[in-house]
Amino acid sequence: MAGTLKQTRSQKDDEDYISLLPDGIIHHFFSFLCMRDIVKTCVSSIRVMTLHGWGKVRKFHLDINSEHCPLNDDLIEHIFSFLPTRDVVKTCVLSSRWRSYWPTVLDLRFSVSSPHDSFVDRVLKLYGRSKVRKFHLDINSKSFCPSKIDSWVGFAIDHQVEELLLDFNIWCVDCPLSPLLYNCSSLTNLRLSGCCFPFIENISWSSLQSLSIHDMDVSDDLLRKILMGSPVLEYLNLERCWGIKGIRSTSLKELVIESIGVEFPLHISTPQLLSLSVRGFYFDKIISIVEAPSLLEAELDFDGPIRSDFCQLKKMLFQPQNATRVLFGPSCVQVMCAQIEDVQVSLPNCKSLTLHVAIPEFSFSPIANMLATIPNLEKLNISDLDSYNFDDSCNLDHTSYWHIKKKFKHRARHLKNVEIFGFHGCLRFNYE
Repeated sequence: MAGTLKQTRSQKDDEDYISLLPDGIIHHFFSFLCMRDIVKTCVSSIRVMTLHGWGKVRKFHLDINSEHCPLNDDLIEHIFSFLPTRDVVKTCVLSSRWRSYWPTVLDLRFSVSSPHDSFVDRVLKLYGRSKVRKFHLDINSKSFCPSKIDSWVGFAIDHQVEELLLDFNIWCVDCPLSPLLYNCSSLTNLRLSGCCFPFIENISWSSLQSLSIHDMDVSDDLLRKILMGSPVLEYLNLERCWGIKGIRSTSLKELVIESIGVEFPLHISTPQLLSLSVRGFYFDKIISIVEAPSLLEAELDFDGPIRSDFCQLKKMLFQPQNATRVLFGPSCVQVMCAQIEDVQVSLPNCKSLTLHVAIPEFSFSPIANMLATIPNLEKLNISDLDSYNFDDSCNLDHTSYWHIKKKFKHRARHLKNVEIFGFHGCLRFNYE
C-alpha cells in the first residue's frame, strides 16, 4: 500500500510541469489572470503553493461593477469624504454602480474661481440628501455676486450642516457673510477666512464647539456676541485679526492667537481654559491673563514692539502660574533671561519647558539662572531655530558638557531630562 502511494505521488510530481518554469515566466502568466484564478493555481503545483508567487504580482485589478466588489457603500462614502466634490462627480465614469452615489455624499467641497462656473448650482440642484455633514467653500475671485454665495450658504444651513468652511482668498476685498449664518443650531465646527459681518446682530450657535477666524476685522463687540452666543465653544483660533480688546468665555478650553493686531491691552478671562498659544507678530500691547486657573499648557512665541517693555512683558510671561507644560519663543527667552530688578516671578507648577532659541546667539548661563524660577521642572528641551545652519562653534568639549549638566541640576533640583537640539544632532542629559 505504501509503495502504491509513493508511486502515485511520484507520478504527480512528474506531471508538475509548472514547477519547471522560472519565476519570471510564472509572474508573467499571473499578470493576465484575475486574483481568484491566481490563488487557484496553488493546487496545480507544489512549487507554486510553496513559492506564493501569486502574492508577488505587480498588477491589481478590481471589478468595481461586480456585486462581489469588496467596496461596500460605507467604504465608498468614506473614500469620497476625502475628495473635492468635483472629483467625486468624475467617478461616475469609473463605475455604473457609483453613478447614484455622488448626489448623496455627506461632505461637499467646492473650489470656485469663476463666477460663470455653474458646477456648484448643478450639484446642489441634484443633491439627494436632507442633511450635509461638511460644506467647504473656497472662493478665488472677487467677481462673485454676494447673493450667489448667500444661496450656497443657505443651502448648507437648510440641510443642517455640521462643519462649515468659508474661505475667500480675495485680497483687499471682504466678502459679507449671509445673515442666515447668524442663527444655526446644527453647526459644530466653523471656519471663516477673508469675510466680514456686514452688520452686528445677536448670534446663536448653540452647538458650536470649534471656531476659527482668519484675516478678518473682529471688533470687540462682535467677538463678545459670538462668545455669548456659543455656550459650548471649546476651541477658538484667531489668526491675522484686529480690533480685539478682550476674550471672555466660560466654556473655552483651547485658545490660539496668531499674528493679531493688538492695539489695546488684550484681557483674557477664561476660567475653563486648558491650553493657550500666542504666536506671531504685531503685538503692540500687553496680553493680560486675567483669569485662567485651569491652564495646563502655554505656548508663548511672539515678537513685536512689545519687546521694549521687558518689565511688563516678563510679568506677563509668568502669568500661566498653573501651567505644567510651557514653551517660550526666542524673544520671550530673551526677556525671561534678562535680569530685571523689582520683578519677582516664578512658574511653580511647570514640569516641562521648551525653549526655541538661536544656538549661536545664547549662553547657557542665563538659561541656567532662569531655571531657578521654575523649581519643579523635570524636563527641559532647547531647540535651535535653524538646526541645519550650525557650524563647529556649536560643538561642546567634554569639560563644558559636564559643567552645563551640573549647573542645570544645581538650579533645578527636580530636573530629570535635558535635550538640546542643534549640536550636530541632539545633546542629552539624563539625571539618575
